[in-house]
Amino acid sequence: MVVVVGGVIFGAVAAATFLRPVNVPAAVERPVLSVSSPPDTAAPAPNARRAAPDPAEVKVAVDVRGDWSWALRELGTGAVVGDGTLRNTTESMIKSWLAVDFLASRRSRISAEDEARLTRMIRTSDDNAAQALYLRLGGDDSISRMIRTCGLRDTRIHPDWWSKTTMPATDATLLGQCVARGPGLSPQWRTKLLDLMRSVDAGNAFGIPEAPALEGRRPAVKNGWTRHGTWWTVDCLAIWDHWVLAVMVHYPDQGDEHRYGATVCKDVAQQLFGRSDISLAPGR
Repeated sequence: MVVVVGGVIFGAVAAATFLRPVNVPAAVERPVLSVSSPPDTAAPAPNARRAAPDPAEVKVAVDVRGDWSWALRELGTGAVVGDGTLRNTTESMIKSWLAVDFLASRRSRISAEDEARLTRMIRTSDDNAAQALYLRLGGDDSISRMIRTCGLRDTRIHPDWWSKTTMPATDATLLGQCVARGPGLSPQWRTKLLDLMRSVDAGNAFGIPEAPALEGRRPAVKNGWTRHGTWWTVDCLAIWDHWVLAVMVHYPDQGDEHRYGATVCKDVAQQLFGRSDISLAPGR
């Protein structure tokens, strides 16, 4: 399979290419990720680890047998970089929003039954729990609130079907930003939700957290994965420290369930943060 990334063709042998910053409308344009400039009086150390990938130097090369997109967002500034045009169905990734929407409408306590339902929805990706909350929240009204609240720019509602909402990776990082720092959630509920996402069932914590460069980081995760006919949809969303990374993949069945897509997610994370000159610390 030949994949075109950033204007360069990749064939059987993977190669690196410079990726362009994600294009956003001028009215809402944000700065792209950049390396903080040192003070004029200080010269950078020759081997200093920088805080953020420079878009002119980001190299991600994955020979994907299908379609994909990825985006990396710095939470402090909202700066984003990425590549790919795929707008995927969200599958279970959108359960993170259903949790936000539900908790935002509650005060300091929820019933034991609702707490158990919320826990199942996030930790074990229980679809029945998600459907119950989706209906209680007004169905598609909840998805409309997500688009407004999180400032999603290219997300589309599929009537009466939360898992078939479609969005690109850039919007997925905005969703992650909404979970981590968006309006509506009290500190108590935000901590509760992020703790649940950090402790998802081991079978659900695939992809981005598996990158060796992120070992020990304990990202908050909500992935989505479903087979539609002979094609798989895999979405990876991870939030940690000051970063949100989203990777979306749509590919023909490889005979290993969702593992092929999970490997793509892992490889993107490793290529972004496995370089010796890039730090996981936030930019200034």
